Amino acid sequence: MDRNEIAVIICNYNGGEDTGKCIDAVIKSKDIECDIYVVDNASTDGSADRLGRQFGERVAIVQNAENLGGSGGFGRGLRIAVEEGYPYIMMLDNDAYVDTDTIKKLHRYLEENPDVGIVGAKIMMSDDPKRIMDYAKTIDFETFMDGSKWCGKLDSEEAKEPRECDFAAATAAMVRREVLLKCGGMDEAHFIYYDDIELGYRIKRSGYKVVSLGSSKAWHKSGMTKKTTNTFARYYLTRNRYRFFAKYLPQEDMERFTEYILSHAFSYMYGSYYKGRMDIFDTEKYILEDFIRDRRGKAGDRRINELQKDGYHLIENELSGCKRIRIYPADEVPEHSVVKLCSRLWAINPGIEIMLSTSLEMKKKSELCLAQLRDEFKECSFSITLAEESSGNSFDKSVHFCRHVKDNTENILPDIYIDIYGNMIADEQDYIYFRNYEKSYEFFYGLYHDSVVEAIRQIRKEG
Repeated sequence: MDRNEIAVIICNYNGGEDTGKCIDAVIKSKDIECDIYVVDNASTDGSADRLGRQFGERVAIVQNAENLGGSGGFGRGLRIAVEEGYPYIMMLDNDAYVDTDTIKKLHRYLEENPDVGIVGAKIMMSDDPKRIMDYAKTIDFETFMDGSKWCGKLDSEEAKEPRECDFAAATAAMVRREVLLKCGGMDEAHFIYYDDIELGYRIKRSGYKVVSLGSSKAWHKSGMTKKTTNTFARYYLTRNRYRFFAKYLPQEDMERFTEYILSHAFSYMYGSYYKGRMDIFDTEKYILEDFIRDRRGKAGDRRINELQKDGYHLIENELSGCKRIRIYPADEVPEHSVVKLCSRLWAINPGIEIMLSTSLEMKKKSELCLAQLRDEFKECSFSITLAEESSGNSFDKSVHFCRHVKDNTENILPDIYIDIYGNMIADEQDYIYFRNYEKSYEFFYGLYHDSVVEAIRQIRKEG
């Protein structure tokens, strides 16, 4: 068949139904013709064969001998499209569905703006179609994170503008062939996550503009919005994010980034070990060790673990026999942490009475928590009210929320401290363990500091 100007690359792994809908949406695009390539990552559900039968010559099926992840799937597709000479190449997640004019708008924008190297569609949530998932994202070298003020918000006129950004999500993005020839393609050693961020940022550093086109849309099913059952995303996202920032951060931030890595790794490992959460402990330990050794590609053993009970089951056990509980929220703790604890307590004892403290410094926060709780449980008859401090003696237990229990130096037992990670100080043993946090961190820091610094230096040599 005659080649079109645009090649659309879709990566499939055991996702036949989603991939079929994705292809169908591309075919239904208006006023534009595309050649469609599905790179199958050694699916075991027969989806590649079914897609071949369903779409025939309309789709070219490319088979990988093993699962190479999204990075390897897109990487191979991009190489094929470059070799075939397509001037425009679009990456499209198999669980994303483009609007009928999305591909045309992306193509037109690249044609009219030769200084733009890659342009991405605005990504909407498929289970909440008017809410933005990804648009105009930037990279923050102060916090070592990526983000956007638009994510999670409802679509608006303001979010329909084309905006320059730091990368375009491979969920639905179009890139020029000439740009890939100059800048290189997908770094396939990521396996999954942060591969498109690294590609987009590399394109930007080469002098091209990167744009998020708010007038074009794709709806994404994304497993990232589902309830997490294992540490898959935690491992790949963190490992690859560490490497990205190690490669591209300013030289003067190396020591600050080293401290960031070590403090985050230790915080999760210290708390999860005490809670018996070896699922999290092992994943975090191997994230750090794999970063130090620059181990990449598909995760090895003990990196991806099925999630056990979270830390809140500890406080459930501590409070299960209580009839009346007073909760002290905290400004630095999000309301949903309070809602989570209350819902867990009501699950084990629907008759428990929960009262939020109205002391002067937390009255506003308590009112916000109460409003969210009443909204969340408006059809239930659970007891939740505001409590004056004078009524303190009538409570079986008081629970104080905080950002992290390690920061509390005052022994308030028998009152309980709980943080947003599910760490808890409920008895003398808990108190002693977390009072030793800083000394333990000093040892950990000394053990790993030089290795992390050397890892960062080695990664930067390639950039």
